[in-house]
Amino acid sequence: SQKRDEAVKSLILTGFLCVLLCVATMAFTSDANRLVLYPLEDMIRKVEAIRAAPLKAVRMADTEHQAEERQRERLQETGIIKSFFRCEVSKPKSQMMETRVLEKTIIKLGSLLALGFGQAGVNIIGQNMASDHGVDVMLAGQQVE
Repeated sequence: SQKRDEAVKSLILTGFLCVLLCVATMAFTSDANRLVLYPLEDMIRKVEAIRAAPLKAVRMADTEHQAEERQRERLQETGIIKSFFRCEVSKPKSQMMETRVLEKTIIKLGSLLALGFGQAGVNIIGQNMASDHGVDVMLAGQQVE
């Protein structure tokens, strides 16, 4: 009877540890996906979009800037309301993640590429970036109005 009780307790302890390990693994995976994997996938999507059509980078930069402004306004509005009810002074506590900084840098580089080379240059660079064979310096020129 004592061995049976001890075996049941060991079985319960083993089950509890299995559940605990599963929950910890799911929490770790969720954080890793949210902080690393999803931002990297977004960066890859944006790089592929810029690679397909370099002029999209300018539009991406504009939409990114507008979204950032809307978010900043929303945070200011909610921050004022929260600080009023809590009787506290709001402090900026959010730091930008490195993946977000890299994403913004990629968009800025793409828009600088589009602005620096113009319409004709962007088309040539887009054709060179579309192929995996490297740079083809003998592409035919195009006249842009």
